[in-house]
Amino acid sequence: MRGNRKSNLYLLLLSVFAAGCAATSPKFKNESDELFHRYRGSEAAALYPVAFEDIYLTIHHGDEQLAENNIESADLYYQLAIGKISLLEKQYVDDVKRREEAARLVLEQQEKEAAEELRRKLELERERAEEAANAAFIAKKIAAEKAEARRRAERARYEKEAIPAATHTVKRGETLPQIAALAEVYGDSALWPLLYRANRDQISNPAVLWPGQVLRIPRNYDRNDLNEARRFSSDRQLR
Repeated sequence: MRGNRKSNLYLLLLSVFAAGCAATSPKFKNESDELFHRYRGSEAAALYPVAFEDIYLTIHHGDEQLAENNIESADLYYQLAIGKISLLEKQYVDDVKRREEAARLVLEQQEKEAAEELRRKLELERERAEEAANAAFIAKKIAAEKAEARRRAERARYEKEAIPAATHTVKRGETLPQIAALAEVYGDSALWPLLYRANRDQISNPAVLWPGQVLRIPRNYDRNDLNEARRFSSDRQLR
């Protein structure tokens, strides 16, 4: 009877010990394993292979302690692995933000450079357009000055060659104003009365001339004669 009591007590203690062992299993193993497997194929693991290898070794040390039934020591390794994974995740997030910021700054700089290049290009095109317009204006001005110089030279040559004539033979259709306007006569149609007065012997009507008539061109006149001729011309218009 006493032997049965001892046997029952032994069984009770054994069951209590087994229950205690089960209650002291690692708390953080599943979490550390889950995090490790989640990040094993991630970009973070590829970017930081040395750090990820260190996390693997930490969990492996925890597994070794667990195999030796060092529950508390194994849990410390698992907790350490979880902390390292958290740090690695934070570092990865920070690095991603830094890379994105760096890419944003590069893009912003490229956009600024492109805008500045466009501004310089437009400014250069504007300057070239202004230079072309100025060159065209100067060329046009030079051409006009050359044309005017040619006209003056031609006029001077004509006036030099136009020797004052003493007589003029009337051509068909000519009138006294037309003859007076000739450069070799007076160069002024309003002076036709001088011709009329000098040729009254063969001109009865100043509006009527005959082809072949030889008209004398008086040269001995003064300012009064010119003024009187112009007054007479204005009073009696001829074509």
